[in-house]
Amino acid sequence: MIDEARRALPNECCGFLAGTQGLASRLIPLSNELASPTAYRAAPADLFVAARSMHAAREEVVAIYHSHPTSAARPSRRDLAENFYEDTPHIIISLAGPEPDVRAFRLFPDRFEEIEWRHT
Repeated sequence: MIDEARRALPNECCGFLAGTQGLASRLIPLSNELASPTAYRAAPADLFVAARSMHAAREEVVAIYHSHPTSAARPSRRDLAENFYEDTPHIIISLAGPEPDVRAFRLFPDRFEEIEWRHT
């Protein structure tokens, strides 16, 4: 995810972590059709291809990730407002500091909760 975030600079990246039973086994990068450093919207064609690929592999979306190139790894108001996967964890990769900061959250319309996650 960090490599994807760096490749997308100066814009935000986005994508899915796919897997089964809550364990991610695959990263699925998606194109940010907004090509913006402060917002993302996954390209519809990429979403379709990802859904078909996950269905064929009997996988599900385990988490959604996106980057914040110049701000903290904390959900923005826009992230909350445009959350269409309320039960799915969201991972934010911040590249604002000297080292990447990666955090996971559950998003709700008016708030968020940081959750624990592990990278193995």
